Amino acid sequence: MDFEMMTDHEVVIALGQQYDQLRRHKQLQDKEILAASGTSSSVLAKFRGGKGNITLETFVKLMRAVGELDKLESLLVIPEQYSPTQQKTALPERIHKPKNVKPTFTWGNDE
Repeated sequence: MDFEMMTDHEVVIALGQQYDQLRRHKQLQDKEILAASGTSSSVLAKFRGGKGNITLETFVKLMRAVGELDKLESLLVIPEQYSPTQQKTALPERIHKPKNVKPTFTWGNDE
């Protein structure tokens, strides 16, 4: 499944369908999911049917209910760059674009 080629709504529908397939593969009943996640049956039905938005917190609860919360860790992985000569540097809190940066390339006698 290529999420890049889908609209946002299609991705939500696909996630709901995949979640339901995972639930059935693990042979979990709806009542078990509802008890473990603390969500309502209408929220679960909306998610599986792609008929509404659920919060990210609810998605986390539903993933925890099927025992797959650890899969969410791979969504926002920051690749580590190893260099034997450099120490690790902390990521900046904010990203600022440089203002009025002059081009470094010059032609002939341009200054």
